[in-house]
Amino acid sequence: EFATVIHPSAVISSSAILGEGTVVMAGAVINSMSQVGRHCIVNTMASVDHDCFVGNFVHISPGAHLAGNCHVGDLGHIGIGASMLPGVSVGPRSVIGAGAAVICDIPADAVAVGVPAKVVK
Repeated sequence: EFATVIHPSAVISSSAILGEGTVVMAGAVINSMSQVGRHCIVNTMASVDHDCFVGNFVHISPGAHLAGNCHVGDLGHIGIGASMLPGVSVGPRSVIGAGAAVICDIPADAVAVGVPAKVVK
């Protein structure tokens, strides 16, 4: 068994679901009806808004923000300070660069950077 660890300053909705082995760092917020998978990191001051789905082994970097109803596939990485608009998806194993603004869906196995985020690999 793996522990799920939540920093005391994190804010987690009572309707959010966190998988085993997930770590929620200082100042992070996970809002209502969101689901975060197993062995994820929701890092310092990151936010996961309402109705989001975050797959397994995902890293939401410090200061990254997912608006409502976003989806991040397994093994995804949302870079420091990146933002996702409501309802967009990032495919499995994809990486979103630091400070990127995801305004449309990003496919699996991609690297996307910039404002707006564009697939570069």
